[in-house]
Amino acid sequence: MDVRLFIAIEITNATREKISGFQNDLKKTSADIKRVAPENLHITLKFIGATDEAKVDDIIAVINQSVIGIKPFDLCYKGAGVFPTGKNPRVIFAKAVDPGGILASVYERLNSQLSALGISSEERKFEAHITVGRVKTHKNINKLMDCINSYRDYAFGNENISHIVLMKSDLSPEGPAYTRVSTISFV
Repeated sequence: MDVRLFIAIEITNATREKISGFQNDLKKTSADIKRVAPENLHITLKFIGATDEAKVDDIIAVINQSVIGIKPFDLCYKGAGVFPTGKNPRVIFAKAVDPGGILASVYERLNSQLSALGISSEERKFEAHITVGRVKTHKNINKLMDCINSYRDYAFGNENISHIVLMKSDLSPEGPAYTRVSTISFV
């Protein structure tokens, strides 16, 4: 049986609350966006996708290998933006500032080591972020971009990152539900 998996960094409730405030301001623009449910806010390190449940233990072993030598570190969430461009925004995000490049290093290790299990490697450069919402149409796009730009330097929070998680995603008409499969601590 297949399960839909991804590897993530969880965020604290304090950061979640500040991002929810940002989402409420986005809603006031009357733009056509789908906000990420506050309980689902996270940083995706690696999207694995549909995978045979029999591979879960192997994936956890690879994650453990990928974080060897990684110590807990501080991460700052500051500023907001869009992918791919301001003229054609599809994803609204809060930035994760990782001056030491630790998340990018873990991402590279995961990408490389998971490919040995047949999990496809991603070619794009890793940009640490928390997806806040998705733009569905260009309705009120100028008001939306003004709101996002007003958060350009906003501090959503600081956190000490001590672990990553393997998450299962169950899709439904109400939206995805995430379940923690395994927590892998940095030591």
